Amino acid sequence: MSIKNRYLRPLPYIIIGTLVAVILMYIGEFIANARSDEAWGLAGQDEFGAAGWVTWIIAAAVVIYGIYVWAIDQPIWTVGTREVVYMALGAALYGMLSWVFNTVPVPSVSLVSLRPTVVIPVFFGFAFGPVVGFFTGFMGNVLADALTGWGVFPAWDVANGLMGLIPGLIMVFKNKSRAISVMVWVTTGLLLIITILTFTSPLLPDTWTGEPTDFTSWAWVPALGAVLVLVTNFAPRLWPWLTGIMGVGVLVKAISATVSDGFDSGIAILFIWAILLGLLSYYVFRRGKAIEAALSDEDTKVIVIWGTLGVIVGIGFASIADIWINGYTFMVALVGEFVPAAGPNILFTVLLTPLLYSAWKEAQSQTGR
Repeated sequence: MSIKNRYLRPLPYIIIGTLVAVILMYIGEFIANARSDEAWGLAGQDEFGAAGWVTWIIAAAVVIYGIYVWAIDQPIWTVGTREVVYMALGAALYGMLSWVFNTVPVPSVSLVSLRPTVVIPVFFGFAFGPVVGFFTGFMGNVLADALTGWGVFPAWDVANGLMGLIPGLIMVFKNKSRAISVMVWVTTGLLLIITILTFTSPLLPDTWTGEPTDFTSWAWVPALGAVLVLVTNFAPRLWPWLTGIMGVGVLVKAISATVSDGFDSGIAILFIWAILLGLLSYYVFRRGKAIEAALSDEDTKVIVIWGTLGVIVGIGFASIADIWINGYTFMVALVGEFVPAAGPNILFTVLLTPLLYSAWKEAQSQTGR
């Protein structure tokens, strides 16, 4: 007998989903411990209280429950064979590719890496629904951190899941144009507020040494994200130029890191990424009109803008959690952790997700699906 009450109907799914998530994290802990003796597993973390990982898993379950109740009459929660296949494929792709990029650290107060692979959960959430997107981000992050030997960090696993879930919620709205218009200004406003806060409090104590560290340069990243969102929505013809600028930026970062820290595998990946962005820039300039037409497509704008919102919500969840888990102040969590983690993810979401979506659409048209 089905449950008709809209507030009770989601509970079995939320409870089962939470238990599955915990089991998957313990599997990740087993893999991480096999990979490294220094893995930070669930056994080494608090379970309950404000800093407990169980507390934040429950908090995530409450958030998802609220979203489920809000959109309970929509078909976005359906999980069949097709969705299960996409969940497994998305998680495997995100986990394996993120494992590679975990070798490229990003300066922050915590363990943050450069992840252009963020486009995978964003795309899977938009294309195949919020459940597929959440699983792709959540399990993919568990797998990547486990294979790296870091361990299991539940708040960040949930954060990656939310990055995939949020873009899938666009399916709830009948008027996509209005949803795009509203979220353009919501995301732009949030990014500008973050920029201002970063500029006003750029000096933070280093996590390990306690010495003041200047994060002023990071303020330009959310500001650039705001510009990219506006360009994508209002001036897509400028988009190819932004790809080239990003490639130059990655190349400069790789060269400066080599000069200051020496050459290693992480910097090698940065150079490879700069080369790939250079080739991508050449490609989009050659197909400038086609790219502009693709960016003028409503669905492309949706995936960019709602993907950006997903990054803000997801990384925001983890950063807020770390105020209690790691004892950060609000400004340390925002400037020292959120901005270095969310900033590059937003840039990758805006610049790369449209290409992935365009390739998927072209493949669909060729196969007649």
